[in-house]
Amino acid sequence: MIEEKIMMIIVLLMALFINVTCRNVTLSNVIPRRDTDGYIMDAHDGNVFLYDGLYYYYGASYGLCKEPPGPSGCTVWHVGGCGFQLNHNVSLYTSTDLSVWTFRGYVFQMTSMKTPGIMFGPRVLPNPKTRKWVMWFNFLPATGTGVSQSQCAVAVSDTPQGPFQLVTEKVTTLAWENTGDLNLFQDTNGDAYIIYNAHIDSSIYKPDHLMSVEKLSDDYLCSLGREFNSGFFGQTFVEGGAMFKRNGVYYAVFGQCCCYCSEGASATVYSSLSPLGPFDTMNNLGNEGHAQLYNILQYKIFGVEDYGYIWQGNKWQSSPDGAKGHDFTYWTPLVFNPNGSVKYMNYTANFTINI
Repeated sequence: MIEEKIMMIIVLLMALFINVTCRNVTLSNVIPRRDTDGYIMDAHDGNVFLYDGLYYYYGASYGLCKEPPGPSGCTVWHVGGCGFQLNHNVSLYTSTDLSVWTFRGYVFQMTSMKTPGIMFGPRVLPNPKTRKWVMWFNFLPATGTGVSQSQCAVAVSDTPQGPFQLVTEKVTTLAWENTGDLNLFQDTNGDAYIIYNAHIDSSIYKPDHLMSVEKLSDDYLCSLGREFNSGFFGQTFVEGGAMFKRNGVYYAVFGQCCCYCSEGASATVYSSLSPLGPFDTMNNLGNEGHAQLYNILQYKIFGVEDYGYIWQGNKWQSSPDGAKGHDFTYWTPLVFNPNGSVKYMNYTANFTINI
């Protein structure tokens, strides 16, 4: 009788522990994401990284400039146009559950650059060897001649909260020139890679906007060049690349170019047993969410030694008040078939995860 009571107490305590530590979180795509102060989150083109139980969300802040009317925000494609201003910042938000986000401030501000320019797509990784936090972003000098001067810049910080200090405004070690969208991927052994499109100036290159993967140096501050590059693969005229690893398989995901467009773009999945390929085409994920991919978020599933994956995309021209910084982001969970392929993504207004 005493043993039965003890067992019942243990079961109740375990249930209480699970209830306290586990949380089913519902994420919405129809309600603006707000921080704990009630402000709409201004974080786009960035990445989310789990570190010591906390999710760090770095994203480009576009501010309150008014988007041009119509289906494309690129009708104001000039320095100073909305989405092409010189005062973009890198915002940092943190969360324990991907639902409640706290704004930590601007960890990097473009006004600190010696060379004025436009910043897109900041991505941040912690380096376990140097114990530094490293940021890469796409940089377009204001004095340049359009996208022909597009390049990659790198900044570094001692802490995830910044401030990040510029290391270089132009990485010269990349295998390919005239770079655009980029993303970073950290393997389980600490090695890091950049997936990026290059040859983006169609007046110079045919075909243009080509994707490849390249290994970074041990300090993540530069790349290792063509010897450690996958070579161009997949479709042409693509952007918005992202990488992740699942069950020993490396996945690369990217879609067709669509400059600040409301329609969004479909994305295609490629896979390989090596981070540098060769990559095989798996399948197309569709464009039901009418968004442009900017990241694949990896989150820890409660109670198991496994991770879930969330597709993140920008819904340009969707701001409820016309401010570019208030454009929606569209998130949807990736679901996998038994063979490891990713299922077609149907539209989801909201979804629930166990985190």
